[in-house]
Amino acid sequence: MKRALLMDLTPFTRLVFSVLLIISSFLAVFLLGILLAIPLFKVNLFNSLAILDDYSDPSSIALLKYLQILQTFGLFIVPPLLAGYFFERNSPSYLRIDRPSRPVIYLMTLVIMFVTLPLVNWMISVNEGMHFPAILKGIETWMKSTEEEAANLTTAFMNADTFGGFTVNFIMIAVLPAIGEEFLFRGLLQRLFHEWIKNINVAIFLSAFLFGAMHFQFYGIFPRMMLGVMFGYLFYWTGSLWIPIFAHFINNASAVIVSYLAQKGQINDSWENFGATDNLLLILGSTLFTGFVLYLIFRSARQDR
Repeated sequence: MKRALLMDLTPFTRLVFSVLLIISSFLAVFLLGILLAIPLFKVNLFNSLAILDDYSDPSSIALLKYLQILQTFGLFIVPPLLAGYFFERNSPSYLRIDRPSRPVIYLMTLVIMFVTLPLVNWMISVNEGMHFPAILKGIETWMKSTEEEAANLTTAFMNADTFGGFTVNFIMIAVLPAIGEEFLFRGLLQRLFHEWIKNINVAIFLSAFLFGAMHFQFYGIFPRMMLGVMFGYLFYWTGSLWIPIFAHFINNASAVIVSYLAQKGQINDSWENFGATDNLLLILGSTLFTGFVLYLIFRSARQDR
């Protein structure tokens, strides 16, 4: 069997190469996508980007969704697959997507994603209440404007009350990001950090920090980091990337489904805040129960090895 092209690179060199691969893949896919947008959407983005600012125009939203899907492929899916081929000549094996776990692990992961909701929502409220010193007022203003812009875009994306619109959102927001972001942050970066630093805990927290920061929604970075840490340990304990992919999918898919059902009038709008509470006992119970189920997964996964 032929050796992988870049098998002999040092861990740090692999990390540097991967960063360059991510940048070049994103630029190549995005440029190709912009060229394809000319015949597909009858618009030349090289001449004007103003169309992307009009969230009230359905054609603009369709174009933005198209670009969002392109970004997912170019930034998150393609680079890890290429890296797996260059480093090991076997992308599924390198990313650990050739190792499914037992059904009970998926069931416990499903439980975690719901029992952790009070804790996650509490962290969101704490994160949103952060204030910077007066000397950093400019940074705080920029972060809030970035947050508002991201929130407006999310609202525009979620505004789909047809089944076709729901299907597109389900694929764009739930399926592709769950696969792509876990490919990149857990399958590739966490592994590279572990090989380089030789400390799995540091590798998990570092990749989780990048996962939280990547969304550029700074008033939600703490809960995203917490989820990233949880996904990292699920991956490390089970040895299968499908477990964090499944957890990530449940987190995103539930938001898409609840939003769609609320717009159809099939559930009350209050369901969008399901799990939100300021009851400290419920938050503590959520934290303890989440830790208990994580321990069960750890024990079960260790017995499988």
